[in-house]
Amino acid sequence: MAHREPEDQPVSMKFLSSLQSMPPKDRQRLLALGLVLLALMLWTWQISPALKTLRDMPAQLAQLQDQTQKLKLMQAQAQALQKSPRVQAKDARTLLQKVATDNLDNGARLNIEGTRATLTLSRVSAESLAQFLALARTQAQALPIEAQLQKFSDAGATKTNTPADLWRGTLILSLPGG
Repeated sequence: MAHREPEDQPVSMKFLSSLQSMPPKDRQRLLALGLVLLALMLWTWQISPALKTLRDMPAQLAQLQDQTQKLKLMQAQAQALQKSPRVQAKDARTLLQKVATDNLDNGARLNIEGTRATLTLSRVSAESLAQFLALARTQAQALPIEAQLQKFSDAGATKTNTPADLWRGTLILSLPGG
């Protein structure tokens, strides 16, 4: 076996031998520096991301629970619509006319031709329109297939002189039957 020269030694052995030859104070400083670097690396790549995830978790869980509740509500609505009896075309027309008269007052005009209904809006509030659409869907089983709506403000509509947001335009609905 040949005797190894110092140049032939592995890097780790060279490092250990140079560490041994250092004065004790320098070795302590180098060890402290190594520990600080190790702690910094652990904090940067291990601990800090885990703590951030832990801090963000309650907000993310609340958001997921809200989404789950909305999806369950939508599922229940879809199942209720699937289970509801089918409305005949004649009954759908009558129901849609009644819903329009009850909810939209003089702000809208309904024209029904075959399985399509055209609703022309002139001054309808968002609440009235939303209520009409919900009732048209559940009672008359009418589905909106096209909408061209514009939002506008009417300064003289309220007693507080605050402009009220109203809607105008056309909405085409598809009725059941044929």
